[in-house]
Amino acid sequence: MAKQNEDNAAKQDNAPVKEDKKKRIRTIILAVVVIAIVGTTAGIAIYRERIAPFNTVIVAVNGVEFDMRYFLNRLNVSGEQSMSLLSTLTQEEILRQLAPEPPYNIVLTEEDVDNFGKEVAKGSDETITEEEYQEWYRQQVNESGFSEEVYRELLRTSLLRLRMQEYLAAQLPTSAEQVFINLIMLGENDYPLGREIKEKFDAGEDFVSLSDQYSTNPQLKANDGKFGWFPYGALDDTISDAAFDLEIGELSDPFFANDDVIVLVMVTDREEDREISEQSMNMLRSKVLDKWLDEQFNKHDVEFHGFKGGGYDSETDAWVQWQLMRMRRNDPPEEESDRAA
Repeated sequence: MAKQNEDNAAKQDNAPVKEDKKKRIRTIILAVVVIAIVGTTAGIAIYRERIAPFNTVIVAVNGVEFDMRYFLNRLNVSGEQSMSLLSTLTQEEILRQLAPEPPYNIVLTEEDVDNFGKEVAKGSDETITEEEYQEWYRQQVNESGFSEEVYRELLRTSLLRLRMQEYLAAQLPTSAEQVFINLIMLGENDYPLGREIKEKFDAGEDFVSLSDQYSTNPQLKANDGKFGWFPYGALDDTISDAAFDLEIGELSDPFFANDDVIVLVMVTDREEDREISEQSMNMLRSKVLDKWLDEQFNKHDVEFHGFKGGGYDSETDAWVQWQLMRMRRNDPPEEESDRAA
């Protein structure tokens, strides 16, 4: 009986110790849970603010996506403006998707890409050794900041552009409707003078006399303002649009051409089917790919994205410019500095 009493007394004495131990365990578990929650919350915040932006899809073309990380690298290497590069990425992807399909059927082999790379590498030199090419290639990859796979795809896309331009140029007609264009060219601040010239012409003054008095282009002035025969699209679109809308002998209102000069256009002759000169053919060839790409844009599913879920906006672009500034002063991207920390 005495032994039982002693055991009960011992249990009573140990009860507070056991309870205290349970409390400490509960406190430790609670602290661990709190730390885990805080850590997870902080991790989510860091991911959303520092890592997720780099994974944001910035443009998608028929379901093919380009993320912010790739976009920043291309901006940094190319020096293009943001909106210009978005257009470039879209055009490149449309080209990659359409080139292998009929009627173009442009398929490039790895040998084609290597041969093109060698042509680029040798520049004005007549030949280049395999060793020289490989060294040039490694240097280009390193300087670009891209992986070899990405750089090679860019090289392939450049060759696709050339092949597509050759294909489209071969489809151009050799004859077309043409007009004989006469121009008076003025400075970019001379719009009021252009209005005055138009008024004088409408009042009966001679075009040649007005060209001789006011044209700022010596060659045009020496040639009485005669510019020559041109089909639609060979010249700047604003000049082509104006010229083909005019009646023979009518002088256009002054307008900006190429964003830096003001011109007045007069057409003195028109032929429905005239052989296109080599000069005009070269102009058409140089523009045929860009024209085709512009026409294709609205035929495909193209989506631009920003951080707010809509299109590419000013807030997204501000973040992009900030990241570019960091990259160009050799600061590590935020995602890398977070990993280092």
